[in-house]
Amino acid sequence: MRVAKWRAKEVLTEVFDQATDNANQVMDEVAMWARYFCPIGTVTRPGGWSFAHVEFTPRTGKNRGTPVRFDTEKRWKGREPGNLRDTIRRVNKSGAGNVRVYAGSYKIYWAHMVERGFHDRAGKWHPGVHFLQRAFNGKKKDFARRIQEGR
Repeated sequence: MRVAKWRAKEVLTEVFDQATDNANQVMDEVAMWARYFCPIGTVTRPGGWSFAHVEFTPRTGKNRGTPVRFDTEKRWKGREPGNLRDTIRRVNKSGAGNVRVYAGSYKIYWAHMVERGFHDRAGKWHPGVHFLQRAFNGKKKDFARRIQEGR
């Protein structure tokens, strides 16, 4: 059997473009909810670059007892309430159907610390506030249907 004048390339391109548009709409909603769940903070600090020198001796692991020294790259120390929330965005990466939601930037480097948790300088554990994970998990049950059918 032969199908004449099917125009497969045009038809499949149209289907792919529609699915990409639907995926962008879904991930825009995830970004919106991530902004909603993102903690705002209260710290305000004037901007400026700082450098840190880190030096410690691990007590456990394969490098136990070996001094570790390194200098960090420059870091932005300026803070404003809502800085982290303002960096949440949807990004289309090159490749088929590669749509992501990111938080943070070069100056707002602490997004992963807020999401996953961190130890402060005194060693106290601060649990994470899962603003990205919570937004993604709240929407993921509808992803496949909404990408195929649209809204």
